[in-house]
Amino acid sequence: MEKLKKQTGIDSIISIIFRIISYIAFGIIMAIIIIVIVDGARYFTPAFFIEYPSQGMTAGGIGPAILGSLLMIFFILLFSIPIGVLTGTFLSEYGSKSRLGRIIDVSVTSLSGVPSVVYGLFGLALFSITLGFGTSLLSGSLTLAIMTLPVISSSVKEALASLPRELRESAYALGAKKTETIYKILFPAARNRIITAILIGSGRVIGETAPVLLTGAVFYSTQLPNSLLDPVMTLPTHIYFITMAYGENAQWMAKATSAFLIILILVIYSIAFKIRGGNQKS
Repeated sequence: MEKLKKQTGIDSIISIIFRIISYIAFGIIMAIIIIVIVDGARYFTPAFFIEYPSQGMTAGGIGPAILGSLLMIFFILLFSIPIGVLTGTFLSEYGSKSRLGRIIDVSVTSLSGVPSVVYGLFGLALFSITLGFGTSLLSGSLTLAIMTLPVISSSVKEALASLPRELRESAYALGAKKTETIYKILFPAARNRIITAILIGSGRVIGETAPVLLTGAVFYSTQLPNSLLDPVMTLPTHIYFITMAYGENAQWMAKATSAFLIILILVIYSIAFKIRGGNQKS
């Protein structure tokens, strides 16, 4: 009994320590987010969101950077969703016990840990130089789509694998083929988790700077992209260029752009967590 009381006391102390560490980490993260948003949001005006930068980045707005980031997200998802969903489906439903499946699974897991600048160098060598796409929206989107693939494919695999086995057996008992079971039974059942994975992947890549710097972004453009082979301005690269190359008079724009980018990412993650929460309740 005495030993049990001692162990219970130790568990309580460890629990309190972990709780304090969690609160400290949460407090630091919230402080960073609040400081960035409060420091930058005071510069928000309607013109800031639609105008071009002007007067040496000391006036104007970030309209082309917002549009460039949204265009890039659109094409990233256009390229990464079909391949990511199919890869995750293959790993869960067809290749879990095969050598090819294990190789793909290890490759996808390994890609998750590759630094973003390595993706940028890969995209520069393959898309910009070898395939001749140059510094363009297409090169940047394809590079970031490859970065998003591990997130989507791993999440789709886990979402499908977590479904109860009885769901598949019931479909087979009714005479459904495997493809019908996957597309008519499993996908609808895992839909919310798949959408959540896509949104989390989008939130991750929208803030990436290094891959876009090397493959698709310019620091300033006098016009919006007319084709996939034109370069674009994006929010993270805009912040980088202002911070690195411009003086104190332009720093307000970097602060305001950072605040807007943080808010945009928070909105995407909030939607993702809302969908995931609804999925868990159901």
